[in-house]
Amino acid sequence: MAKLKVHRAFDEFLLDPNLSLRAKGFLTMVLTNNITHGIEIKGHCTDSMDDIKDTLLELRINKYIRYNSELNILEANAVPYAKWNEEEKEL
Repeated sequence: MAKLKVHRAFDEFLLDPNLSLRAKGFLTMVLTNNITHGIEIKGHCTDSMDDIKDTLLELRINKYIRYNSELNILEANAVPYAKWNEEEKEL
């Protein structure tokens, strides 16, 4: 029987020492609650809009969120975007 390589994406960003607890919480909220606009998260926390913008910047710097200019949206994933295409190939 062939061995399977299992990639546990949530483990990757939750254990990333480069991300603050705030960024990990924000990304968890976005990925698990179908939040499609950054402003939507404001209704689920006590953070100010400046805090939310800082968190988005942190996630962009660490490559968990990127801007898609064709669709004019931010895209988020549980792994850095350098690995997004790798995962598609493995599946």
